[in-house]
Amino acid sequence: MSTGAGGFTLVDILVALALGVLFLLALTILFSRNTGNHSELERTVRQVESARFAVDALAEDIMHAGYYSEFNPNTLIDAPAYQTPDPCATNVAAQGWNTEVVSPVPVQIPVAVQGVAAGAAAGCLPDRLDGTAAIVVRRADTGPAISLAAAAAAPDNLYIQIARCVTDTQRIRAASGDAGTFTLRQPDCATVNGALRRLMQRTYYIASCNDCDAGGDGIPTLKRVEMINGVMHRVSLAEGIENMQLEYGLDTSAAPGDGIPDTFVTAVDITGAAPNLWQNVVAVRLHVLARSTQATPGFSDVRTYQVGTVPVTPADDFKRTLMTTTARLYNVGGRRE
Repeated sequence: MSTGAGGFTLVDILVALALGVLFLLALTILFSRNTGNHSELERTVRQVESARFAVDALAEDIMHAGYYSEFNPNTLIDAPAYQTPDPCATNVAAQGWNTEVVSPVPVQIPVAVQGVAAGAAAGCLPDRLDGTAAIVVRRADTGPAISLAAAAAAPDNLYIQIARCVTDTQRIRAASGDAGTFTLRQPDCATVNGALRRLMQRTYYIASCNDCDAGGDGIPTLKRVEMINGVMHRVSLAEGIENMQLEYGLDTSAAPGDGIPDTFVTAVDITGAAPNLWQNVVAVRLHVLARSTQATPGFSDVRTYQVGTVPVTPADDFKRTLMTTTARLYNVGGRRE
């Protein structure tokens, strides 16, 4: 007796379809979670890298603060008169330089670093985030020296020229790029020292936005303002930096000091003090708080971050990283050792 060929019943087909749908659903959920985890990991990596880059960029510039080629202010017969000029100044006098004086009138030099307290205003720092500090770093360009002709071609910048002739009574000259003003000489005391360096005044601050047009994008950003060719240029350095607080290490040892910070204070403790304490800053302690540029669904940041002397409790759905480091002013501190 023959039997008919076996087959699937309707129930078998329905069960198979249900199992297939469940399997596809599980794969979809797994793929979605993996994608979300990857995106979150990528956001976290960008946040940490942004914080690290901000700290490194600030620390590197601070470590070069007070660099003036081979000129050492401590070798002047009369101690220089250190100035605390407007961070938004553009010309030589307004930036605190006056090297055209004759002894016993002291040469005027701006301090290497100058803090801007959280509550202090500065006109060239638009969209500055409330409650955040700023810092001004002053030095000469550490790149290759430029020629008198190159300086004359960019006359709106500020430059320094160093005297290498021992009989030149003026040891340093700070001026705009007019070649005729730079007359300090080489060691042979016959030829002009044609190597100039551009003077740099950079102000770092936290803006409430990266792209600040049309109301801004709402991403807090570390920015830098610098006078180049007579114009204040503003650049974004690191997105997601929402707070920066600074402490300044003072060398309070008897003059000329030992180059070691004896105490760390805020800009409020230094600004307006007599005598000028900014010239005694030999180190800066940086506190930088960075957050992700995008919120994390389902996350709530309930922690309190101690950003220097300022506690910050965000209470939102952004993840954060707090970084702290100390940068030494090698040029300032090294001259005191």
